Amino acid sequence: FDVAPVETFFDEFFYPGLLADLVAGKRPKAPRDISQLDRRQPELTLDAGTVGAAAAAGTPVSSRTVGVRVNVTKAPAGAQDVRLFRNGSLVKVWRGDVLKGQTATTLEVSIPVVAGENRLTAYAFNRDNVKSTDASTAFAGAETLKRAGTAYVLAVGVNTYANAQYNLKYAVADAQTFGEEVKRQQTQLARYERVEVVPLLDAEATKSNILAALKRLSGSTDALPAGSPKALESLKQSQPEDVVVVYFAGHGTAQKDRFYLIPHDLGYAGGRDGLDEAGLQTMLSHSISDEELERAIEGLDAAQLLLVIDACNSGQALEAEEKRRGPMNSKGLAQLAYEKGMYILATAQSYQAALEAAQLGHGLLTYALVEEGLKRGEADSEPKDGTLVAKEWLDFAAERVPQMQLEKMRQARGLGVSLAFISAAATAKDAAPDEQSLQRPRAFYRRELEANPLVVSKKQ
Repeated sequence: FDVAPVETFFDEFFYPGLLADLVAGKRPKAPRDISQLDRRQPELTLDAGTVGAAAAAGTPVSSRTVGVRVNVTKAPAGAQDVRLFRNGSLVKVWRGDVLKGQTATTLEVSIPVVAGENRLTAYAFNRDNVKSTDASTAFAGAETLKRAGTAYVLAVGVNTYANAQYNLKYAVADAQTFGEEVKRQQTQLARYERVEVVPLLDAEATKSNILAALKRLSGSTDALPAGSPKALESLKQSQPEDVVVVYFAGHGTAQKDRFYLIPHDLGYAGGRDGLDEAGLQTMLSHSISDEELERAIEGLDAAQLLLVIDACNSGQALEAEEKRRGPMNSKGLAQLAYEKGMYILATAQSYQAALEAAQLGHGLLTYALVEEGLKRGEADSEPKDGTLVAKEWLDFAAERVPQMQLEKMRQARGLGVSLAFISAAATAKDAAPDEQSLQRPRAFYRRELEANPLVVSKKQ
């Protein structure tokens, strides 16, 4: 009789909708024979050295950083991709085989300490991606470590592309409006010492500038790209008390299960109608893939992270590697979002185009988020208490966008006119979409982290 911990089979059996299937009486089925798995788990211990010992004696930690050791003490089936979390949010990953031919090893890192609870958790995977049990430790940070923090808003919008055939109408207005309104609301909330909005618009929204901004927030000390806007200098390495909001409005594309943000310098100079495979590959090489986005964000340490992508096919960013997300050894932006506790709003499903509406002067998503959700306060709903949190805000936009599109279409039909919805992947002369092709944004967040939500606005 063979007994194994439940996490041994998580990667094989878990999938979205599992609970509903079980309630319906369906038996879960593994995609492969679990008897062929090497179920020997890595064994880990975790300690914070002398700081941890002092904390165990009841003394709060007053130092801003602490040295943490993750000890892989036994791993007969290997140990790889070790992850370290603070209060449920990923702070460090050691990729690949960490043993390197040894039977045991110790991994060390220095991480920031926050005031109050500091609950550290680590786990690893064996060569068959069987997860270890969690190693954990906890200590209290002294009250002297409290800081107000900074709210960073990176607002990227591209109307004017290096190839004019790809120009858009409202992406810059969307980015500006989003950044300005988020700053106004966060300044009014007064939860942060300062609110720093960094716009990257049109010619400034290059691949190198966008990635440099994200890497700077993640602690990179590399020199900024030549000719980069001075605003990038205001970005500092984010801290555990900070909030980081990233907004992108422009072109995007899904190709071979990958998602790409298309910056100003898209690399392709040919005609839009004549885009061939060589031209496409040139464009993709100049774009920002979901993999590059993941790597740029991985090192970012902040209390709250929010990513809004208002671009065609952006739903693919949540599906590129793995539709599932959880404590498993998967890659992809959605998995990273799970591990960091990020909020993500993607404007369109992976097969859909994002839409601009000439009558609104904005993209539908930004109009729902900013004009209706924030300025009119319509997103406050669960509960309707005057405090708008990120979950309510994103859920409102995801539900409101297709409703708004349908309303505008019906109004136009009633007046006997053609409504000008413009697909970012098509030209203005294209027909308005029918009701089966309504734009349907996707929101992602971890429900269990909602005990400490990101507050977006509060009625005064």
